[in-house]
Amino acid sequence: MAIYYYANQVYQLSYALPFYNKIGGKFIVNSISKYWRFKKHLQSLAAYNENTFLKTPSIIIRKNGQMQDLEGIILSFSNDWIYRNPKKCKIIFHEHGASDKHIGSNSKAKTVEKLKNFDYIFLMSPKNLIKLNALNANLDENNFVKIYNMRFANYDSMVPERAKILTNLKIKDPTKKIVLYAPTWRFGNGTLRKYFHRFAKEITQEYNLIVRPHFHEAKLIPQYRIWAKLHNIKNLYFSNPSNLAKHDTMTDFVASDILLSDTSAVLYEYLVSQKPIIIINPNYDKRVEMPAEMDIMKNSVIFNETDNINQVIAQTLKEQKYSKNYNKMFADCFYVPSQTDVKNAISFLKEI
Repeated sequence: MAIYYYANQVYQLSYALPFYNKIGGKFIVNSISKYWRFKKHLQSLAAYNENTFLKTPSIIIRKNGQMQDLEGIILSFSNDWIYRNPKKCKIIFHEHGASDKHIGSNSKAKTVEKLKNFDYIFLMSPKNLIKLNALNANLDENNFVKIYNMRFANYDSMVPERAKILTNLKIKDPTKKIVLYAPTWRFGNGTLRKYFHRFAKEITQEYNLIVRPHFHEAKLIPQYRIWAKLHNIKNLYFSNPSNLAKHDTMTDFVASDILLSDTSAVLYEYLVSQKPIIIINPNYDKRVEMPAEMDIMKNSVIFNETDNINQVIAQTLKEQKYSKNYNKMFADCFYVPSQTDVKNAISFLKEI
């Protein structure tokens, strides 16, 4: 069986790596520039002795979705047009994340038409299904396949390695609690540009702060580093979502003691840790409505602009008000292997 992984942006491949590490395969990009970008960020991640430059997994180029020559399965982490020979190749869509934001950030993107082009759609969460139904697309539910998010297994395996992870992240004072600030971007009213400087000045007075921007705002990291150095700010660290080898999301989850975010899908994945969550009020009214048990906004502390952020963090860490319920909420928001209708994604790929 030949397996291929496709994505428009390198950060989406964080969901592909657990598949690749188990069954191998090749990565597809649609331009020379992306080829070199993916080379840069996938270096040293080859797991099957591929004889490749920079020791990356094998990467091939197919422009404009033209993949008629490929045989096997293309697992796509972007809802994009993929032109293939349906007699030789199956295509599967795997959404990256389980946020409350609508699928498709552009009304002209032909989101529904693209989704209908896939043979199967992997669902990590009941939330994914709710978001698909919100499109009123009349998609064939026989093509929906419930799977377990394999990244959570990576989290479980990393927990015993926390001390080593803190060393690798070069945390200078591990006695201080670690706050992970992981905002989304403008699609979702991301808060990085509004709050970075304030949080960097205030939170680092009492805590370690890891700032993990959304991929589309990671370009701000160099200038933020310079600003922090000029202002002599200590206990501040950056996590680049493009650097899949060093800055995996689950690594940041293990390292941190509490999450600070807005409408990012990270809010829901962080439930695997059962650690406390603070949501920055994003004033975002375009969320897909979720049942209360799947709505993180109703199950977390909310930070407002006039609040003292360090007081909110201290109180949340002390009270653990909502985190006591996060084990159940995690099970409500994600499919788990013990459910009878949840497929082992690797076994399903091999079957088809």
